[in-house]
Amino acid sequence: MTKREKVALIATAVYMLIMTTGMIVLKNVYHLDYGTPQMVEVLIYFTFVAVTSSLIFYFIFFKGTAFKKVKFNLWILEFAIAALILAFLQIYFGNYKGKDMSLVWQIVATTFMVGIGEEMLFRGIIFNGFKEKRGVYPAILISAAIFGFLHITNIAGGAPIGATLKQMGSAGISGILFAWVFYKTKNIVPTMMYHWVWDMFLILGLYIPVSQTSILLTVQNIFTMVSSFTLLIIIIINIVKSKKEAKKIAA
Repeated sequence: MTKREKVALIATAVYMLIMTTGMIVLKNVYHLDYGTPQMVEVLIYFTFVAVTSSLIFYFIFFKGTAFKKVKFNLWILEFAIAALILAFLQIYFGNYKGKDMSLVWQIVATTFMVGIGEEMLFRGIIFNGFKEKRGVYPAILISAAIFGFLHITNIAGGAPIGATLKQMGSAGISGILFAWVFYKTKNIVPTMMYHWVWDMFLILGLYIPVSQTSILLTVQNIFTMVSSFTLLIIIIINIVKSKKEAKKIAA
């Protein structure tokens, strides 16, 4: 295991420790469950610390690897269109009358930090750390698997085990697409922004439900899952081919 791979795993452990602590405080001190919109009032502070830890690890050990000149592709266009439509639907159809706007803004701020922190950790640090020695395809799978595993921390916040396992699987699969988009664009900002928008409207929908937004999120999730599974098949085929070619060369 290389130095950068070890650093990537340490960064993950630190991030998970911070967020697990936040979940424990959420559940046992404030008596709130993960999955309620009010959870951001507690987790916003732990998220800030977790994001800061990821940024520190990045700028010390991985600086210059995640913010190269953006290479445009259709994934960015799809992400942008979906984000704009979601924003329009939530703002236009949402009933904000009588709602606690400070909670709304905390949802916006917390999910914004999550988008930055998780993308920096799983794509900027883990993917880049494992790509150097193991190659692009294995690095995508490793980063996606660890991304999915991160969500086990939700159990400490009171999330049901079944729902947590489902979220871990969904996050792991979608992590394949996110890592692929980062690899193709050479810049982490597009996935940061999309990650933020996705989480923001999921949680905002718990507080201010909008059926149109919920429908689009479902459609977008299906699109993400299909795309990710397709990429998974392509990645596995390429890994198998590479191993066969390596054996032929060695022979």
